[in-house]
Amino acid sequence: MTPFYERYFPGMVMYASRLLGSELDWMADDCVQDAVLDAFQKRHSFSSAEQWRAHMLACIRNKAVSALRKLSAMRNYTEADNHEIHEDDATRALIEHETLDTLYAAIENLPSEYRALLRMSFEEGMKNAEIAAALGVAEITVKKRKVKLLEMLRKNMGDGLDIRTIAMLLTVAMKSV
Repeated sequence: MTPFYERYFPGMVMYASRLLGSELDWMADDCVQDAVLDAFQKRHSFSSAEQWRAHMLACIRNKAVSALRKLSAMRNYTEADNHEIHEDDATRALIEHETLDTLYAAIENLPSEYRALLRMSFEEGMKNAEIAAALGVAEITVKKRKVKLLEMLRKNMGDGLDIRTIAMLLTVAMKSV
């Protein structure tokens, strides 16, 4: 269970929090815990990790939508207006979660030297000259390796994304770590 809580739990809580919005984000942990319990009770019905993951996300989404509906009823909103707004938010949050999962998987597949470069550049915010000094290489080498790094990520994530989009995703993803 520990690997789950280290690897997946934070992302699922963030997903639930985004679904719930700022007013109900305090319920995110509860939504994920309920999904964990439900998945554990049905653990023998999953034939793959992907089925388990899809079930977890569906449970989280259902719990969040339920909480949002209860809030909506308390405020006397019409069901149609509130449902449409939260369905769009839920879809957007799911797409963001899937994109970040794909990005993190692509990062895990990078050679260690490129993961180190990624950490120094995007996570620590080091300049090219600082990275070059730390690695004992020329600054142009750092620039070329960064381009190669982004190309490898693009290849690992699928050719549907351009390098600028991947760089933007990295910037956003590393700031939320």
